[in-house]
Amino acid sequence: MKLAGIKRPRHLFWRLATNLVLAAILLPLVLVASRSFMLDTSNLLHITKNLLPLYLWNTSILVIGTSILTLTIGVATAWFVTVFDFPFRRHFEWILILPLAIPTFINAIAYVGLTDYAGPLRIFFRWIGSDIYIDVMNHSGAIIIMSLVLYPYVYVTSRSAFLLQSASLIEVSRSLGQTLEKTFFRVVLPLSWPAIFAGLILVIMEVLNDYGVVSYFGIPTFTVGIFRSWLALGDLSTAIFLSVVVLIFVVILLIIEFRANSKKKLTHDKSERQFSKIRPKRKWLIFSLCLVPVLAGFIIPVSQLTWWFILAYSNDIWAQLIELAGNTALLGALSSGIVVILSILLTYTFRLINKKGWRKTTSKLPMLGYAMPGAVIAIGIVAFILYINPNLIYSGIMALIFGYTVRFFAVGYGSIESGFDKIPKQIDDAAVSLGSNTFRNLIKVHIPILKPVLIGSLIMVFVDVAKELPITLLLRPFNYETLATNAFQYAKDEMAPRSASASLLIIFASAIPVYYLNRILHRK
Repeated sequence: MKLAGIKRPRHLFWRLATNLVLAAILLPLVLVASRSFMLDTSNLLHITKNLLPLYLWNTSILVIGTSILTLTIGVATAWFVTVFDFPFRRHFEWILILPLAIPTFINAIAYVGLTDYAGPLRIFFRWIGSDIYIDVMNHSGAIIIMSLVLYPYVYVTSRSAFLLQSASLIEVSRSLGQTLEKTFFRVVLPLSWPAIFAGLILVIMEVLNDYGVVSYFGIPTFTVGIFRSWLALGDLSTAIFLSVVVLIFVVILLIIEFRANSKKKLTHDKSERQFSKIRPKRKWLIFSLCLVPVLAGFIIPVSQLTWWFILAYSNDIWAQLIELAGNTALLGALSSGIVVILSILLTYTFRLINKKGWRKTTSKLPMLGYAMPGAVIAIGIVAFILYINPNLIYSGIMALIFGYTVRFFAVGYGSIESGFDKIPKQIDDAAVSLGSNTFRNLIKVHIPILKPVLIGSLIMVFVDVAKELPITLLLRPFNYETLATNAFQYAKDEMAPRSASASLLIIFASAIPVYYLNRILHRK
């Protein structure tokens, strides 16, 4: 019997499930923000006077320096491969993305070994009669090493923006007497800036999230402060305070990005793009400029790691490597599976309940986890577990998977949301008219169509989990090692050659989504 005047909400199950998932994703961030009002005031004065200025100064230097260098490399190389025809241009389109396969801390380990006393560079200098010492374990070294790995974020977004622009804009500008350089700075760059800035925001977030490089180089940043406060001193209050400062900074970045993207008005140009004709000498100059970041960001560190692997090779290495790969695979498989299932649930709910106000406010919430540094998310999970029961062990497999799910939910969610958007709504209407319910429609119709997207999402989340260091170090069970933690620990213990096998395996696995990303760019 139905009560008059009371309407039962449509798709009640999907709404409830979506709200629960969103609450779980936002829980660590909400807890960090709420616990900021319960800080120990006795420590607050010491933190703000002695620690905060130091962390702020070091973090700002790294963010500003890395931003400038990644913008220079990423925008320049994207412009070269889009506009000029030079030797191996088609190969450089995807080769320039390869450094993204190397985690920043592994790149740092390789370059420290390269410039060490027993490294190839120092040996070469001694061979020519001048022992030049190059110190990379400082702010400048950290900026260069992180930029060589992170510039592909800017490269990909810049190249996409350049390809989407109408070729007629450049032709009109050239016909008015403007040189190609002036056209780039006065026409192309201003129109492409919102997309370029989106890539830059990703770079800044990666710098804020980094723990491996800054810890290895001894540079005290906010992430190092969070680790030191909790793991070394057991001071959760200080760790939460530092997490809140980072959280505020990230929210400001997200607001700026949102305002920049709201002004983005690029339309796809389907006309055939003509490459600019340049002299042979200039062709080889552009070839060399594109080759430098690939050499420095991928080929040189991989060569150094391969040499280390040969030097440190022994038969007993495989037993340890299999165990590490098994631990990493377990965490990656469980986390990626959960992310994909929950992403399907959310995106399908937003498709069913197509209310603009509700969808607009909630559909972007899952993206917040990826914007937050791993250390902040881990501290939020620790605070949640200790709030439930102070006697509980805060670290464990479930805590790790929860942290990975929150951190990398946006990776799977974004791809699956794009996949759902490409499926016409008429397919849903046709299925319902044939007597299919919403659940059967999802299983029988949508998931088979989305199969390539789902596989791609699984791979990308899996590899991100394999590369993640801060969450793993803060939440892992005692004596539980993954490929990333093993490589980092060997480097910290001054046994860098022993880290080569785990590092190379991470790079090999990370190259898979880079290949997948290149295919997406070519299809677009």
